[in-house]
Amino acid sequence: MRARRIALVLVLTLLGACSTPVGTSYTQMSVSLPPLKAGDGRVFFYTPAVRFGGDVQPVIKLGGTIVGFAIASGFFFVDRPAGRYEATGVTAADGRLDFPLAAGEAKYVRASPRSAFSVNAVHFLLVPAPEGQADMAALVYSGIRAP
Repeated sequence: MRARRIALVLVLTLLGACSTPVGTSYTQMSVSLPPLKAGDGRVFFYTPAVRFGGDVQPVIKLGGTIVGFAIASGFFFVDRPAGRYEATGVTAADGRLDFPLAAGEAKYVRASPRSAFSVNAVHFLLVPAPEGQADMAALVYSGIRAP
């Protein structure tokens, strides 16, 4: 009986680890981010820790191009020329967020599941820079910068 409990705890621990990115935190990475090219802005996408559905990683598109995934406790960023952009997912249930991006500007977009019952649908919220930076402090880099 005791061996089964230990085995169960180990399995649950491993499953939990599978849905949590491992790597460099935003706090560590923020001091060594590459500089922006002239005329570009930067968009950070992040997904806070979630109670349910952490293993589901909805696609995130920016301007119709896949740029990453909504990975619980993770963040990534993309650099884009100044202009108007729309963040979307790939399903009809996904939210949409339209925003301007100015040269030299950084935007912070929280991408989180709509609810525990629709974990594959993502909701986007543009947050002020101080709030986004605070939210991301302990999150882990979860993506490759898209071209």
